[in-house]
Amino acid sequence: MLLMWISAAVGCQSKKSLDEQLSEVVTRQGLRAVEVPAAQPPAKVALGQALFFDPVMSGRMDTSCATCHHPSFGTGDGRALSIGVGGAGLGPARVIVSGEDRELTPRNASALFNLGDSAWRSQFWDSRVELLASGEARSPAGGSLPAGLDNIIAVQAMFPVTSRDEMRGERGEARVDGEENELGEHFDSRVSSIWEGITARLIAIPEYRALFARAYPDVRVGALEYRHAANAIAAFEIEAFSLTQTPWDRYLRGERDALSAPAKRGALLFFGEAGCGSCHSGALLTDQKHYNIGVPQLGPGKRPEEPLDYGRSRVLMEPQRRYRFRTPALRQVAHTGPYMHNGAYTSLRDVIAHHAAPRESLRGYDGGQLPEALRSTLLTESHYTDELEAMISPEIGVVPALDDAQVDDLIAFLEALGDSSLQPLERWIPDTVPSGLPVDRLR
Repeated sequence: MLLMWISAAVGCQSKKSLDEQLSEVVTRQGLRAVEVPAAQPPAKVALGQALFFDPVMSGRMDTSCATCHHPSFGTGDGRALSIGVGGAGLGPARVIVSGEDRELTPRNASALFNLGDSAWRSQFWDSRVELLASGEARSPAGGSLPAGLDNIIAVQAMFPVTSRDEMRGERGEARVDGEENELGEHFDSRVSSIWEGITARLIAIPEYRALFARAYPDVRVGALEYRHAANAIAAFEIEAFSLTQTPWDRYLRGERDALSAPAKRGALLFFGEAGCGSCHSGALLTDQKHYNIGVPQLGPGKRPEEPLDYGRSRVLMEPQRRYRFRTPALRQVAHTGPYMHNGAYTSLRDVIAHHAAPRESLRGYDGGQLPEALRSTLLTESHYTDELEAMISPEIGVVPALDDAQVDDLIAFLEALGDSSLQPLERWIPDTVPSGLPVDRLR
């Protein structure tokens, strides 16, 4: 009798259309389209746009936010690991040109899409910036984090400028104008002093004083703080990079023809048999939790555990959470490779294969897809990989073996999480910035 009931249930399910099956999944899992954020104040967006593309906020004045989060590269840089301060060029063509001991940044540059959605509660691969249940923001600045930040995106914008690798640079270095890099002189723990130094640079430029005055008409120049700049950068990112008309979003809003049949089959796999949706959940396709999925260790690592990167463990100081990184959001994922926290994989197909067999993938990873300069940093010795493998999160490895047709369908769904063309994003690249420094753009 039981076998007859199961057979009947399976037969009934098979008679349902793809849309009927997918509608049940959407309802059962409470899936929704990404939010269309409220329009940001134009004056604030204009200030944030200038700041985002202006290298003046970096210690050597050679790196802007856009250097690693560029519209031409899906708000990333197309690199496994970024080159911040001391580099030249853009995207995959960027090279280190200054400093004998300078290294790549330890982690892949995250994309900046749909940051205005209210579901966001953490930022960075290790969630070192996060909203607690109380509504309070926790960050590396601790009690030095100023009040008056508009949202978690603004909190995030406070920190790349404090990182020596990303933007601030080292003591004793010269700026591109030949003057001393005064931002590099501050102790790393003195984040307030760093923010004050950047603010002093900005308000010394007449055009920035005018932009701040329009964005914050009730704040006198002497009362401006870096938090005002961070709020403006967040407003710009939300305004510029909130893409809400993907095929998946349109489908969730009722356009049944917005998804192809392969994408619909892929969605059913993603939220069903393949198990992807257990972690890549919600509107952003991330539960914002942290897992060790057995990604090979490569790159310079993070001090003090270099050449390793302990991920979430660094934030919580809990050894059992080593090698755990936040589930990445999958918005525009087809346009935001390389993938994983260190860019270990360059294709979605390889990422899917890794999830299906993480231990085998870790042991068999040869680094052939990495840029040549990164291959020598790959840690294959057993004393590195044994611990990493032993601490793989138990939730990982539940992806079943998928045949080629199923993988093709999954990729069709992942491609439907993005717009077919990101070219319009380049309209946000300004011709000039208030400092007069060069603007990063593809030539």
